[in-house]
Amino acid sequence: MGSTLNFLGLTNIAVREVTAKYPDAQLYEGDGTPPNGPTSNVADVNEWRFVFRAGDGGTAIIKNVSWGEFGPIEYIDQPWVEDVVIPWPIEMDITKADELLKQAGFTGTYGAVTLRWPLGPQKGEPYYIFGLTTGQYVFVGVYSGTVHTGS
Repeated sequence: MGSTLNFLGLTNIAVREVTAKYPDAQLYEGDGTPPNGPTSNVADVNEWRFVFRAGDGGTAIIKNVSWGEFGPIEYIDQPWVEDVVIPWPIEMDITKADELLKQAGFTGTYGAVTLRWPLGPQKGEPYYIFGLTTGQYVFVGVYSGTVHTGS
């Protein structure tokens, strides 16, 4: 991650770029991967794809090409399903979520992190979801800070 631009700042840029073209766009999720393979250092997760509800029931996707810079917006004339819109902005940065993950005893490596609010099976909150290399998914609540596993 850039030393002056954190994940929330990166997401703000993505939101600004997409809403400039699709003013009613709303954030569904951000999916990040570490380009050099699994890591236990959240700063290594620096390739991001952001997904938005946009246009007339469609989906806008934007990916960063470097930290703080994005490529063109891809528009798909189909809805994105199984996510609840994440009210933006949020307060918890990914570094805090990683800290909570480790405090809960999950100190191994992960190959992906997703910020999303799953549609179900229960109402909840947005989560940072860490895909551990053990095959487990660990959810860190954006509002509550709770940490739990899922399948």
